[in-house]
Amino acid sequence: MNKSYRTRQQLLDELQKRTSRMMEAEETLRAIRSGEVDGLVVSTEEGDRVFTLSGADHPYRIMVETMNEGAVTLASDGTILFCNQRFADILKGSLEKVMGSSIYRYISSIDLQLFEVLAEQGLEGKCKMELALQTGGENPAPVLLSVSSLQTTDMPGAMCMVVTDLTEQKRNEEILAEEKLTTQILHQAAEIFVLCDHQGRIIRASHSANKLFGRSPLFQMFDEAFHLLYPDGTPVLLLSTIIDKHPHAVEVIFTQGDHKSLFFLLSANSLITQKGVIGIVVVMVDITERKNMEKALQKAHNELEQKVEERTRELWTALAEIKTMKDQLEAENIYFREETRIRGRFDNIIGQSDGLKYVLYRAEQVAPMNTTVLILGETGTGKDMIAAAIHDMSPRKERPLITVNCAALPANLIESELFGREKGAFTGADARRVGRFEIANGSTLCLDEIGELPLELQAKLLRVIQHNEFERLGSSHTVKVDVRIIATTNRDLEEEVTKGRFRQDLYYRLNIFPITIPPLRQRKDDIPLMVQAFIERYSRKLGKQIMSIQKQTMKALQDYSWPGNVRELESIIERAAILCTGQVLQLADKLETSSPPLSAAVRTLEETERSHILKILSETRWRIEGKDGAAAVLGLHPSTLRARMQKRGIVRAGTKKPD
Repeated sequence: MNKSYRTRQQLLDELQKRTSRMMEAEETLRAIRSGEVDGLVVSTEEGDRVFTLSGADHPYRIMVETMNEGAVTLASDGTILFCNQRFADILKGSLEKVMGSSIYRYISSIDLQLFEVLAEQGLEGKCKMELALQTGGENPAPVLLSVSSLQTTDMPGAMCMVVTDLTEQKRNEEILAEEKLTTQILHQAAEIFVLCDHQGRIIRASHSANKLFGRSPLFQMFDEAFHLLYPDGTPVLLLSTIIDKHPHAVEVIFTQGDHKSLFFLLSANSLITQKGVIGIVVVMVDITERKNMEKALQKAHNELEQKVEERTRELWTALAEIKTMKDQLEAENIYFREETRIRGRFDNIIGQSDGLKYVLYRAEQVAPMNTTVLILGETGTGKDMIAAAIHDMSPRKERPLITVNCAALPANLIESELFGREKGAFTGADARRVGRFEIANGSTLCLDEIGELPLELQAKLLRVIQHNEFERLGSSHTVKVDVRIIATTNRDLEEEVTKGRFRQDLYYRLNIFPITIPPLRQRKDDIPLMVQAFIERYSRKLGKQIMSIQKQTMKALQDYSWPGNVRELESIIERAAILCTGQVLQLADKLETSSPPLSAAVRTLEETERSHILKILSETRWRIEGKDGAAAVLGLHPSTLRARMQKRGIVRAGTKKPD
């Protein structure tokens, strides 16, 4: 009968028979072990097999049970007729469960064909082969199988198999390979590798360490062997350093017997197990050549600075003599400073004051990025020109800068202007219109005077900045854009947030990289350059030959407070040029020299410089010199940075300020 159509009762009867056979086999196995019987009955596909042990076979049974290899007798179908305890241990199973099971249960599908070849060759003669047996544990067991035919008349095709566990051997081979690789690395590495025990005693050292001493430093205390010093002369104590923290690339000094000093970067780490610290690994990289080059470069730099200083004094002396001769030759002292403008990227921005240079430096820093920029400054300081300069230096410069004056548009039209509208979105919207955000896709959008933006539109603007998407008026379709935002304002946005007129979350989103333009009253050195530029511009425009301006007139312009800043200065020069009848410019208006108090929203140049230096020092962990030091980030020489820190009273917290 086909097994697929057997009744439930038939299945129960068969299960009962198999259970009875199993119980009998287990009872027989226990009897054999206790010495009560000399035979074993095992069910196979060919029927039950009875294996007996005569009294003379007992010594062999004892030998098989006590040997270190696994011993297995297999039927022709792979049933395990007999095995010793060692084989069950290799499989991580009980002897009762292993005996009577199929050997194929422990052969992986990958090794199945290999095992069949082994069995076939084993029947013809003894054959050995390595493979892995599936065990009751997590990992398979690597073994060496030795198979030979079992010469019995009643069981054709039966085999004997001896199983040698190779787990320990494989583990030792891996350890030896790792040891060989480690030894090779320690021998060939240019760096100094040292392995210490938990007390700081050297138990392993690289060949480079031996070359340093001319002998092996093994079994010496690390501190006693190396005698390392920090650059300030403090001794390096390895155990104390490891307890505090794991040093990484710390500069240390090693002095050889001939008093020649070598410089190293030292890194150390503890080897920690459940038992605690069992060792310390120290790596030292020789940087002596680099230090010598730095000293040579510093010396050459100092010599160059000295020559420049001497030459500068000579030039100043010559300049004073020229000025004296000029004053003697001129009956009326006409003052004009030669035009000096920042060339290249800032052709339209006139000036050379420190305040303007710092603004342009900040603009150059952020221009290549895609960062949102907030430009702060009083009315007329040229915020739009700085925004245009940032765009012209950015990767988006091939597309035009799009500008929206938030103060010039009525509140009910700003949303349509920014985001566009669909036809019929509101009364009078007789055509579909694309907004400035879509026009600026792939370019830069300048939101001029963003402090004037209505509060109800600020939430929608925040969403565009955060997610680069919006909907046109009258449409539910989401438009994706790639727009860089530059915002300008003459308002104190922090105060506007406090008064509830500007969203705090939008302010934080805009204030990622603020640039504050100093007012003209803080840039008096730029006024002569601007005056000269405006005179040339309006002389050409009006067809006049205005050649100079009196010194007292220029002084009056520099003493004026300029509440309208550059825009007011340009208007005054244009008006004076219109009314000028000769070659010397005369002002048409009398300027009041009283200066209003500075706006609280605009910091002085000194405050701005001090804040920026402190920020960079904090980011570089107060490291001044080196590739990643604050001086390199700021583009200054280390000695120049130290001089500015002293001038601005910048001292690291916890450091005593010099008297």
